Amino acid sequence: MKLSDKAQESMNKVIEKFQSGDLSPISKVARIRLDPSAPAHKWSLSNKILAFIQAEELDCRGFGQWKDIGRNIKKGCKAAYIVRPLTIKVTNEETEEKENRICIGFSTIPVFAASDTEGEGAVQNYQPVEFPPLLDVAQKFNIAVEFVPIVSDRLGDSKTDGSKIRIGTKDPSVFFHELTHAIQAKVEGPLQGGQQTDQETVAEFTAAVLMDFYGFRDHSGNAWEYISHYASDPLTAITKAMGTVEKVLQVLLE
Repeated sequence: MKLSDKAQESMNKVIEKFQSGDLSPISKVARIRLDPSAPAHKWSLSNKILAFIQAEELDCRGFGQWKDIGRNIKKGCKAAYIVRPLTIKVTNEETEEKENRICIGFSTIPVFAASDTEGEGAVQNYQPVEFPPLLDVAQKFNIAVEFVPIVSDRLGDSKTDGSKIRIGTKDPSVFFHELTHAIQAKVEGPLQGGQQTDQETVAEFTAAVLMDFYGFRDHSGNAWEYISHYASDPLTAITKAMGTVEKVLQVLLE
């Protein structure tokens, strides 16, 4: 199978991921709850993993499929590539009937993630009816905010350089948590990958403060439980994090 340069580049990303021993995409894909109307819902597990590693989302579709529901691909967006088998019918020499199919090769199909599209057509919707406060701050710092289906046990994530956050719920506390991560990265430099105790403490405590500041439900109990998951002494962890929390709040509420 001869791939185009772009397709080969995407495939290399997948190969590098598994060569490094990172099998997390498999478990992530298995836990994403994708709308049954999405084409990827019917894909093989291997194609789901291919698309997810390249696009970091699972709701990926071809150009025509997006157009069919009233959405267009944004200019400059790169495709992810999945694979389909090329089959032919073979004739049964005894009966001369073309009954069986055999695979003679494979070809790649370019698909695009939901966040790479725009238009009026509806997709699986995680976008709130009313955007939470501080979205303008994200825009000011060039932080891309996407409301898309992601891993169900995470609900949100942030790029370590603060360039993008993704939200898979309408809960404002998740938006505040991920926005805090992004702002901390913008102010102090790139964060460490993974869930680090100090970073998670800053993000969750700040989210609790913002939930109170904007008159949402009391989030302090949830924050304490969340931080306790990472720190054996939550109070000490919060005390150590206060300098960064204040710095982030100054930026957010300025």
